[in-house]
Amino acid sequence: MEDSELHLESLNLTGFDNLVEFVYYLMDLATSIAVILVVFMVVMAGFKYITSSGDDAKIKSATRSLAFSILGFILVFLSPSIVEFVVSNILGAK
Repeated sequence: MEDSELHLESLNLTGFDNLVEFVYYLMDLATSIAVILVVFMVVMAGFKYITSSGDDAKIKSATRSLAFSILGFILVFLSPSIVEFVVSNILGAK
């Protein structure tokens, strides 16, 4: 009956040995993409500020964009800690 057994290892086409490695890979990928987006948004906020020509509404919009970009930057660097907490407490990995 050994021929009829299902070998789940052959179904793993991802190259990851377990779920924890996959979660860490996704976390690194998402962090890299998010850092690029944050830098882009800070540059765009600076461009909006430079081209505002003293218009209060445009300055307020640029300031708001910069504030949300900085908030996003903070969240990007807090997210690995959050993922580490979830992985260690829910998945039971170290």
